[in-house]
Amino acid sequence: MILTSREERQWFLRNLAFGLYEYLGVAAPPVPVEELLKHPPEVLSEDLGVVDMYSNLWDATFARLPNQSGSIFVRIDLESDERRYVLAREILSALITSNQGRSLGLPELLLSDLRESAEYFARQLIAPEILVAAYRKRGGGQREFGQAFGLPAHAAMARWDDQAQLPN
Repeated sequence: MILTSREERQWFLRNLAFGLYEYLGVAAPPVPVEELLKHPPEVLSEDLGVVDMYSNLWDATFARLPNQSGSIFVRIDLESDERRYVLAREILSALITSNQGRSLGLPELLLSDLRESAEYFARQLIAPEILVAAYRKRGGGQREFGQAFGLPAHAAMARWDDQAQLPN
């Protein structure tokens, strides 16, 4: 395990999410999470896939198959904003267990706080700092924030608080 502070881990997760956001070339919300899964960066092409499932066991979970390819299994009946959020959350598990993630030490860095890290990562991917800052600059408020970015209410509240805690 690599010992890091919460702030260091969050800095790393913000930058990891921002790299994927930049890869997508998005200029305005919502960030198309499913497009990332359909057309991932080449280095992650074997690590990101989606399988719709009819199940009440999980909202979504990532699994790596024996052939080493990875897929996110997601409940088919989720609302679109919740679906985007849980898919974004599970992308972190795919990154951690990918060949590149393992070679970078991501399991040692993130597995001990996986749930918290994955939720933070998902919020950062769906609502990157640059888009949130522009939203606030245009006068966007907290009430409409979740809808504007396609975040479920619980994640929108947490993301709004994430942004407020960052240094200006």
